[in-house]
Amino acid sequence: MVGVAQQQEGHDDERARLQRVLVDDVRTLTYRTQHLAHAFAEHQTMHPTDLEAMVHVMQAETDGDPLTAGGLAGALNLSSAATTSVVDRLERAGHVQRERDAVDRRRVHLRITREAMGVAGAFFGPLGRRTDAVMAQFSEAELAAVHRFLVGFSQAMEDAEREHRSASSPAQP
Repeated sequence: MVGVAQQQEGHDDERARLQRVLVDDVRTLTYRTQHLAHAFAEHQTMHPTDLEAMVHVMQAETDGDPLTAGGLAGALNLSSAATTSVVDRLERAGHVQRERDAVDRRRVHLRITREAMGVAGAFFGPLGRRTDAVMAQFSEAELAAVHRFLVGFSQAMEDAEREHRSASSPAQP
């Protein structure tokens, strides 16, 4: 008969194995995502930072809180001048447009153009259909658990990045 301590040890071993597998899975997903993003950027003759900027602008619009250039600078961790260069390139390429705030005309929001959405949809549409098929295999409760995991994992990575940035920034007098 297997004792309680042996059962617990087996459970701990399985949990540790699953945690290692999940970390490996996240690592694999990360580099595959980067490869696909680089392929899209290359297909559009864009710099990877420009693509990242587009993703931030698009996500902010989706969230109902459009970005300003200053907000984009913070998201990209770039200077104002570097961010202006990115926005200028994206605007010249027809991917982003500047739009004055209806209430405060001094504020300028960044918006993804319809053309950019069409190009992104054409490129990423097949991926969307594939990921929809994958998600259809899971119950709502399982999807909610995966969501909690990914949000928590993403937050842990963001916290680690912030710590590394603050540790590497020059000391303030």
